[in-house]
Amino acid sequence: MITLEDIDVRQAQSIATLAKAARTRRDELLGNVAEEDLGEAPPARGEHNPTGALGFEPLPPGAPQIAALRDAIAALSPAARFELYALMRIGQGHLAAKDLREGAAEAERLGDETISASMMEDADLHDHITKALYEADLS
Repeated sequence: MITLEDIDVRQAQSIATLAKAARTRRDELLGNVAEEDLGEAPPARGEHNPTGALGFEPLPPGAPQIAALRDAIAALSPAARFELYALMRIGQGHLAAKDLREGAAEAERLGDETISASMMEDADLHDHITKALYEADLS
C-alpha cells in the first residue's frame, strides 16, 4: 500500500466527483452520437469511446461543472496537484501504484500549468482517479 503525502484521499475523491459531474454534463450535450457519425474506425483494442478524445471541449469554459473542477484543482497546493496528476497517470495505466513518488516528481518536472491543463483535458478523470485509489488500496 502506498501513502499520499500531499493530497488527502477525500480531496482526490471530491475532485473525482466534480470530474464525473463535468463528464455527465458533457455527455448530455453530446447526446448519443453513433461511432460511425464521427468518421473514425473503431479501435481493435483500448479505448472504445471516440468522444473521449474531445475531453471537456463540448462544455463552454464557464460551465459551472468545469469551473468547479478547475477551482478545486487550483485550490490544491502544487505538491498536491503533482500527486493528483500521478494518481491520474496510475489510473490511466501509465504508471504503477508503487511509483506514485516518481509520478509526482515527473509532474513537478512537467510544471504546474502543464499538469493542470492535462487533468482538465481528461474527460475520464473521475474513472482514472477512482481506479488509482483502488489500485493503491486507498479507497
